[in-house]
Amino acid sequence: MKIAMVAGGTGGHIYPALTLADELKKRGHELVFMGAKERLERKIVPERGYELIAYDIHTTSGGPWSKFLSLVTMAKTYFKAKKDLKDYDLVIGFGNYISLPIVKAAKKLGIKIVLHEQNSFLGKANKMLYKDCDLLIASYKESIKDLKDQKAIYIGNPQSSIARLYKYDEKLVKELGVDPDKKIVTIFMGSLGSESVNKVLKAYFESCSDIDYEIIFATGDKEYHKFKDLKLDHVHVFQRIEGARVMASSDLVITRSGASTIAEIIALHTPAILIPSPYVANNHQYYNAKVLSDKKAALLLEEKELNAYKLKETVEAVLNDQEERKALSDNLKAFDAGDVVQMIIEEIDKLWK
Repeated sequence: MKIAMVAGGTGGHIYPALTLADELKKRGHELVFMGAKERLERKIVPERGYELIAYDIHTTSGGPWSKFLSLVTMAKTYFKAKKDLKDYDLVIGFGNYISLPIVKAAKKLGIKIVLHEQNSFLGKANKMLYKDCDLLIASYKESIKDLKDQKAIYIGNPQSSIARLYKYDEKLVKELGVDPDKKIVTIFMGSLGSESVNKVLKAYFESCSDIDYEIIFATGDKEYHKFKDLKLDHVHVFQRIEGARVMASSDLVITRSGASTIAEIIALHTPAILIPSPYVANNHQYYNAKVLSDKKAALLLEEKELNAYKLKETVEAVLNDQEERKALSDNLKAFDAGDVVQMIIEEIDKLWK
């Protein structure tokens, strides 16, 4: 089968698509990615060994001129995609404005369409494209609760299928310079890091000279220079870490609540303090985190209420309460659907029977 993966804009859209693509490729399918010329996919997709058909397409946000450019470039993308897709059997869209003209082109050509929604509510693109698809797969039950037909189903996020492979790794812990006999808190705010949260973390670390637990802190690329010379016995600073792999060996994680990170936390059943980014579209990270916190499967701290004292108090309350950590972990299991990639592929196969 020839499959086009439409994913772009942010890692939250791209990495789940790549994870699914890797398994589809193993099963003999021919794959190509479609995305925007100037977005993250331009770098990530070719690095993973996939061809990317890149379109000159502008975001729908901004002022009147930006909206005009968006309409023009979407129209051009639609007609070009119709030519590019003429021999394809299936299009899988992962949301974002990039998917709008490409999925519309697939519909016009009569190609089967699968959509995937990573967040806890349907994004604008998937809302607009839902009537055109043959199947929509959701990462949260909440995102499809208002859809009454049978073509919207809850399975989960493909990223969880990778995370669930990791287990506690004492060798990794020692390689990171961490004492394996102590509880471990892992902190990361994404590949770039967060300047605003890192200011709070710096004050938090200054109060950690006598703590009885270990902290693994990944600063992100833009913030590393501010922390690389930090000399504290219990705080281990890195520019980047393998998030899921390290979380599997942690007692508690403090992180953002992007779709892929949430999927990994769910798969690993790792107790978490979630600090949603307030700078993302539609505040979707807050709603992702709230779904878990409402079910007592994670703790939610909004950035606007964050300070070093509150963070330390929350961390130590969780670390000192084994029953709460177990409850958080157990409650995460209710969100764990199993091998998501395998289940998605089974649903795709049904489209051809």
